[in-house]
Amino acid sequence: MATKTKTARKNTRGSKRTPSLRLVPSSHGGTMLELRSRLGLSRDVFARLLPISTRSLATLESGKEPSDAVRRRMTELRRIVDALEEVIVPEAIGEWMITPNDAFDGLKPLEVMERGEVDRIWQMIFVLRSGVPR
Repeated sequence: MATKTKTARKNTRGSKRTPSLRLVPSSHGGTMLELRSRLGLSRDVFARLLPISTRSLATLESGKEPSDAVRRRMTELRRIVDALEEVIVPEAIGEWMITPNDAFDGLKPLEVMERGEVDRIWQMIFVLRSGVPR
């Protein structure tokens, strides 16, 4: 009997979703990750932010549990978006992610993240939060 209880607890714990992996209804039917919906990004662009394939993102949006690596990337992306919402109008963040930016030598913030240079995004957030121009 104790074994069944442990198994039940394990299954319950494993099925919990972190806020960054919450699914919401998509306007095209089906579901999509809440963060992608919030940013208003296409599946292709959002998959690049994680970075995972578009097919893997579709699988996540159908309800499959993500790997630990994807879960960590989602958490990092959520933290960045939450911080950006302090300094950028929330509705503009998705567009900002895909627009070339002089502060990043003409790269899009998406491309900066793809290169693994997330610290440049955090540095920009720090400067914008401080209110001190460079």
